[in-house]
Amino acid sequence: MIRSPISDGPALARLVPLLALATGLCGCSSFQSRWDQAPAPSTDGVSGRWIGTWQNTNNAHGGPLKAVLMPQGSNTFSAHFHAGWGKRSGTFRMPMRGTHEGDSFRFEGSRRILGVRIDTAGTIRPDEFQATYHSRFDTGTFTLRRPQPVPDPGSSSPAPKR
Repeated sequence: MIRSPISDGPALARLVPLLALATGLCGCSSFQSRWDQAPAPSTDGVSGRWIGTWQNTNNAHGGPLKAVLMPQGSNTFSAHFHAGWGKRSGTFRMPMRGTHEGDSFRFEGSRRILGVRIDTAGTIRPDEFQATYHSRFDTGTFTLRRPQPVPDPGSSSPAPKR
């Protein structure tokens, strides 16, 4: 088990507020814009919207997580994440490279954020995105699924039978 040298919390939890500052004040609106523009159904089984949670395995820190994956060439995707913890949140991007194996995409990615290298690896299936992350301070997992479509209030649905 990797322990943080910071006694009152993991480095990742300390990085997220700094990430929000590092990405600028428009980080959340930039993520929301990507989210709104991303195609809900994906033809490649990888790109599009994802929603779920992250969990640090060093301690009880975790929270909501959203991601938008966009193709960047053959077997390469740009992942734009929006992570929450408590009342805080932040965004970051990470390139992901991998290979398609049947309906699965196995990937790895790495990114330096504020001087700390964060590595991730996992598998994406058309309806499930599971990965691990690792830095010199923290390890953890994240699990995401495709978001459920929101019913269109203008659509007509059959009235319930009485």
